[in-house]
Amino acid sequence: MNRLQSCMLCFALTVALAPISLTAVHASEPDGQVQVSKPATSLPGKRYAWVDMPPQLAAEFDKRVQDPKLRQRLQASLDKALQAKGYTRTDDLRQADIAVAYRAGVRDTEETTVRDTGLASANETAVECKAGGCSQIVTQGANGVPEVKLDTKEMVEGGLLVEVLQPGDIRVLWRALYRGSVRAKAGHKVNLDSIATQTLAQLPGAR
Repeated sequence: MNRLQSCMLCFALTVALAPISLTAVHASEPDGQVQVSKPATSLPGKRYAWVDMPPQLAAEFDKRVQDPKLRQRLQASLDKALQAKGYTRTDDLRQADIAVAYRAGVRDTEETTVRDTGLASANETAVECKAGGCSQIVTQGANGVPEVKLDTKEMVEGGLLVEVLQPGDIRVLWRALYRGSVRAKAGHKVNLDSIATQTLAQLPGAR
């Protein structure tokens, strides 16, 4: 492991990583957002080389993102997004102007929300009322006992962290995090090209 790779192990991904659920997880298009924590107006060249960022968090060890075919497809999508911005890939880090690395992971969660009780059409006796007014989340059950109406959805959430570094002094030049969530039992696979394009949208184009 070279000095660049060793140093990059120090960068910990501190949020749940983005919904890149591909062949292992069937899901609809993710509800995601991108946060650029290290912006840049330009980068020092157009040639880039990939550098591995070994997993550290539990979400990164998930078998869905450890699948070699998945990672190959994800990197190919990132390559496509980088090349669309004018960058050229080289496999020799010594010849690269910038180094690029990514980390990714997923986890399963449950999202619980209060069910809409439809107050506009509900009978007054169907709503639990007190001195301050009628509750919008509590209804009367069969035995007259107040009940809270909840809906639980199984979700897949996670993130994709991409960093651009200066190979010579291991300085972070640009960093963006894509994160979000998708329904676990929806019927479509996530579009990796779309996620890569969104993640790198604010990366400055090659000079």
